[in-house]
Amino acid sequence: MNAQIKLGVLFSVLFICVSCRDNADDPPFSIIPEIKLKSFTQDTILEFEDILTLNIRYQDGDGDLGFEEPDSYAVFIRDARLTKYDGFYLAPVAPPGALIAVQGDLKVEFPDLFVFGNRSEERTKFYIYMVDRKGNKSNELITPEVIIKKKG
Repeated sequence: MNAQIKLGVLFSVLFICVSCRDNADDPPFSIIPEIKLKSFTQDTILEFEDILTLNIRYQDGDGDLGFEEPDSYAVFIRDARLTKYDGFYLAPVAPPGALIAVQGDLKVEFPDLFVFGNRSEERTKFYIYMVDRKGNKSNELITPEVIIKKKG
């Protein structure tokens, strides 16, 4: 019976070690980029004067965020008052070819927000997502509502 217990413990230890080894090669999080809103400066903006700043937390299990070519876009943002996304360049956050997990913060500034119509204020939200070099699209982030007030 004592030999059976020793054998059982040995198999348990081997199983645990094999499980740890198999998982050691896995990235600490998904290879599909993930983003979340960390903070934003204010919810009321005076047009052409105030700057709305969003701080976005990103993570990617294989580190292929950003492009070497400045004509390639990795960050896409849409003002809810509009129908199309604007693309923005992001330099590689890890050396191209390196398969390392990355995470960090991205600061996005909107310096020239303005009221489109004749009203004294408009409300909007911003939709944001990222795309990695393999074409994996992150989740879409939707900001809280922002009020843009007409100047004067």
